[in-house]
Amino acid sequence: MFFLLMKKWLTWLGCVLFVFSTNGFASDTLTELERAAKAVSPADGIELLNKFDLKNSKLEAEQQAKVHFLYGQLYEKTRQLDQSIDSYDKGIELVRYLPITDVLIDSHLERSFAIYLQSNDPAAYCIDRKKALVYARQHHNSELLAKTLTQNAFCFIEPTSIPKGIALLDEAMAIVDKNNLNANRKALIYNATGSLYRKAGLHRRGYDSFEKAYQTWQSINDIEDMFNMQYNMLSEAISLGHWDKANQSVKAQFSLAGISTGDNDMLFFSHLNAGRVALRTYDYDKAVFHLEKAVSLNHTTQEKYFISSNYLYLGLAYMRSGEAVKAADMARIFKQDKSFAANQKAMLLQADAIIALDDHDPVSALNKLFQVIDIEREINQSVIDNEVIRSSLDHNSALAEFENELLGNRLAINELSLASVKDKERINELKLSLFFVVVTVLFCIVLLLLISRRTLKVRAQTDFLTGLANRGHTFKKGQKIIGKTIKKQQPASVIMFDIDNFKSINDRYGHHIGDLAIKAVSKRARRWLKKHDLVGRIGGEEFLIVLENTPQTEAYNIADRLRQSIEEQFFQFDDVTIEFTISLGVATLNEHTTTLLGLMKQADDALYRAKFSGKNKVYLAAECA
Repeated sequence: MFFLLMKKWLTWLGCVLFVFSTNGFASDTLTELERAAKAVSPADGIELLNKFDLKNSKLEAEQQAKVHFLYGQLYEKTRQLDQSIDSYDKGIELVRYLPITDVLIDSHLERSFAIYLQSNDPAAYCIDRKKALVYARQHHNSELLAKTLTQNAFCFIEPTSIPKGIALLDEAMAIVDKNNLNANRKALIYNATGSLYRKAGLHRRGYDSFEKAYQTWQSINDIEDMFNMQYNMLSEAISLGHWDKANQSVKAQFSLAGISTGDNDMLFFSHLNAGRVALRTYDYDKAVFHLEKAVSLNHTTQEKYFISSNYLYLGLAYMRSGEAVKAADMARIFKQDKSFAANQKAMLLQADAIIALDDHDPVSALNKLFQVIDIEREINQSVIDNEVIRSSLDHNSALAEFENELLGNRLAINELSLASVKDKERINELKLSLFFVVVTVLFCIVLLLLISRRTLKVRAQTDFLTGLANRGHTFKKGQKIIGKTIKKQQPASVIMFDIDNFKSINDRYGHHIGDLAIKAVSKRARRWLKKHDLVGRIGGEEFLIVLENTPQTEAYNIADRLRQSIEEQFFQFDDVTIEFTISLGVATLNEHTTTLLGLMKQADDALYRAKFSGKNKVYLAAECA
């Protein structure tokens, strides 16, 4: 009751301020307005601002922009994102042609955050961040420049662009150190660095960066941010499979939750994370205990995503404990959240599988789990690719150190030459020797760079077992082929195939023979194709062929000839003679399908039809429509 009366009193005080504001609005009164609006809930703060007659207040342009900025922040907190963006628009328009001010830069940064919440599209929200950085570099506010650099780093979240983001964060850290800015700003930079590495799948580096952020916030005893970093460290430890570190993070979270003051959701997240770790380490009774505790604490958090996720984790724990009915109940509660992130497809499929099993539909449940496995396989492949990028970054760093060392040696040689200036003949000999040394070293460096970069590029594009294009390169080059054929208005086809009963080959003869079978099929496939056609290995025993300027009939004939050549051949591997077959699916470019992924889906459906129709067959996607 006391807090309700206090809230009403603050609202009345704000209204009194607004009545007097129509006679003129000084900067100290603007400060009072901001304080009054922030002292109440965001919704009440908006109500206070609505009662202020901004149009007749005689505020200067910069002060009006600050009022619109305050509007934008309050709308943002209430998730009225369209109104928030509109408020930032108005503020920016007022000061965009004036000398650069803090409010101009902050308005661009906050508008970008509102657009991020609205779209989660870097192409949309990074426009404002780039503008803010241009302004910040011309402005004289070191802390605001560091903040702007940090936020711009999140515009480089693709694996190949990560170095650009890291460079911006390095620049921000240099500004923080040079100007002795507060520890909170340094911790935010470490946190941003960890987030970039996590986006790229470089979880080891991500963990190290989050740990530095934790230690920095620990130095100022910021309990809430320390807890958040322990959460991030736990997620990275789970991705790396470092269970000792994961359990240490869980222990730290419970400790921080125990010493925190006020209402918060730390205990909810502590139990949630303890349950996640127990689930991944096969301690299902412990997982059920902690996840049930987290459910009982749902009322303490506003994080709807994690509330819903917890129900699925608990369902999985029940299922692994043999309590299928309880598992289905939890999965159905999880599915009630229709706003759950669509990009978490694996979680949605797991819930569907549990429900299908409860509905006595084991085939559907099994197919859902197969889809989860496919998603995990793609994620693992992405992590492998990103490890290649990490190795490349390390290699480039080593080259940079080598070049710096070489420069130091060159300067030392010049100093020796100058010391012998009286002996002209000796100087000429040294210059000539130095010239040849420098030319030779530079030639070696250039040669080393060319060889290293070419080797890295080939390795990054080539499947290690077959020598064919790997999954990533196949998709990238295949889409270019499809795009070129569409531009030329030519036909194009794709063929997907894999080895029938491949598991039985591995089980009977061993994985060595299985690998030799994969290599033999890849050589045979390459032999039947034209030089400009693309063939790549996209899975264990799964291959993709992209045929440029090839209609459906010709693609079918190629696929059938390849099938026959495998069927009719006895393969001799070491002292083992085996025979096997392949099944193929063919899809051709049409007005409804104009992308490689679309063609692959159709070809994959046709491949499954071939499998379920007895194997050793070729099916057209058109037959499956």
